[in-house]
Amino acid sequence: MCDTHANDDQQWYDTADIQQVHDLLTRAGAESIWVKRLVANNNSKQQIFLGNDPSDLAFLPLGTPWYRTPKSQKKKAGSPLIRIPVPWRWVTPDGEFDAPNANMCFYPQYPEVRFSGFLQGCKEGPSELMGESKRGHEEGRCLFFGTVKNTDEGMGHVVALVVGAPSPAARYVMDMPTFKKGHICPVVFQGQRKPGEFSILEKALLGVIGKKIIPWRLRNDGSIDKPYIAPNAPGLTLEAELGVGENAIPGPDFDIWELKAIKQSSLERRSNHRVTLFTPQPDTGWVTGQSQADFVLRYGHISGTDENGNPNEYYFTSGDINRPSENKDGAKLNLQLVGFTDAKNFDPNGMIALYDKQTGELAAGWSYLKLLEHWQRKHNRAAYVPYLREKNDGKTTVEFGPLVTLGISTSFGLFLQAFQDGKAIYDPGDKITLKDGKWTPHSRSQFRINLNDISAIYQEVREVNLRDSDSLKEEE
Repeated sequence: MCDTHANDDQQWYDTADIQQVHDLLTRAGAESIWVKRLVANNNSKQQIFLGNDPSDLAFLPLGTPWYRTPKSQKKKAGSPLIRIPVPWRWVTPDGEFDAPNANMCFYPQYPEVRFSGFLQGCKEGPSELMGESKRGHEEGRCLFFGTVKNTDEGMGHVVALVVGAPSPAARYVMDMPTFKKGHICPVVFQGQRKPGEFSILEKALLGVIGKKIIPWRLRNDGSIDKPYIAPNAPGLTLEAELGVGENAIPGPDFDIWELKAIKQSSLERRSNHRVTLFTPQPDTGWVTGQSQADFVLRYGHISGTDENGNPNEYYFTSGDINRPSENKDGAKLNLQLVGFTDAKNFDPNGMIALYDKQTGELAAGWSYLKLLEHWQRKHNRAAYVPYLREKNDGKTTVEFGPLVTLGISTSFGLFLQAFQDGKAIYDPGDKITLKDGKWTPHSRSQFRINLNDISAIYQEVREVNLRDSDSLKEEE
């Protein structure tokens, strides 16, 4: 493996200032830049700590988690390790170089996420500064990185570089107002506001609240649908008003915030409301080899009949499921959380499962790895924005209110614990309708939580009144 760092006589990584770092990464396509100041045990052998949960890295294009059960069942075989690939490119003055084996190592038992494999198979990487036998123990090196979005492929990549401790760029990091020892920090360049802070989103929301808005949808290609009155119109309207195009790709919506429009009966007070966390389809069980219609016919209930009394509509809802300690007469499925002990101890091969009440067959299951893939991209920072939807004189309007609720710092383990405690629930709304002799399905596989219970999945919940000018001061 060749190393641009080692072969460059000028040792640019020891002389680079923050402007050079900015220019190299932004020319490579980074929209915002983050930094982690490295300590003595951050190298290719001992890995780099980046966070406590994959959701801490929701702004990165993380790939599909995978887990291989150790061959040895002895204790020394080690605790569970879930690997999550990340498309990573090292940037130097000579170009960009893929790091094909870069991945995040998630250890749920600690919990922590460590960056690994970043030199393996890379044609030219920072081996001089990151190699364990070279300068990989040097205190004060800095890892800079940013995400390059790629809507064509549906997933972007990360561009990154490392500078030595003697460099002006490394010294700049220590003086940043956003610097926090041991943490990933947003890099603030002269004239910029702090990226990732609520103040940026707050300023944008202040331009939206209190207005009666005709619902609309902004597509990624710039085209507009207005009016747009589908059930998901309030959420898409909020994103459109903030300049965010419709995006089916999991990930933060605005800066590093996920936006959630929450229906309320009044904008003057906070009321409880059930919030949809995500909508993944099952990835294991009988259902994966059948049509959605077959599943609903087998496990759902009749919800409509024709003029002759024959069923022409079926629903599959939470009423068709027995949760632990329940025994509903009409329910044909039993729900179980498989392989879960607590938020820090769960089997990566576990799942949320629906078992046939009569046969014990696995009817449908959501593997933890499947759920983690969704969770890691969505939930670390969420802003729950209230709205009213009204219809007057045939016109529908949406108004967003000032009482925003913020959820900050979550973990996948907290989600599983909330599910175990009955606060996060599986709340399906699958429907099939008979049309022209064929069953037409409508799938709605929802995992939800009440707004009043979101403290179960976040380490911090903050209630903000956008009419209160002090809300901005709290972030400064």
